[in-house]
Amino acid sequence: MNEINHIKVEDEKDDGFCIKVYSPGNFIAKTITFNGPVNIGGSTETGGYTDEQIKKALTACVGKGKVIDRKHKWTGAYWFLRYACNYPVDPQKFCDKIDSLGMNVSPIYTCSYESIRKLCNLSFIDYDPRRMDEVKASRNDLEAFSEYREIALKLAEELGKAYLPRP
Repeated sequence: MNEINHIKVEDEKDDGFCIKVYSPGNFIAKTITFNGPVNIGGSTETGGYTDEQIKKALTACVGKGKVIDRKHKWTGAYWFLRYACNYPVDPQKFCDKIDSLGMNVSPIYTCSYESIRKLCNLSFIDYDPRRMDEVKASRNDLEAFSEYREIALKLAEELGKAYLPRP
């Protein structure tokens, strides 16, 4: 395992900062410069999406005529959000986290543990949906994979809008 010998953060005006990494071993870059807001990973602790951004993305995906139009389809959101936004792996804790967002959706579309608990063990759930080309689904799970793939792609699209400049 490589050790980082020294990390130096240099302040540069109000528009960003520079991190220089001095270490033996393999690194993609020896100097990394950020000239604006930084998003690393998917948790708010590391600069990822906020609960408000996730709530907005989910709101665009949940309801009649949208990709999450039945309770079991929350499994697709579970699959994507656990990897992209560090949401809980435990289905009950996931549903509690979704509930804490305070989404204003009809009760027929709300996330519930009873609706997703058995589906969270599908063959492809342990593959990162952000690497869709590497996901392997068993023959029995192909229909569910197709549905949940669509949900994962739609959530990725909606979360991508969170960083687009506003007109």
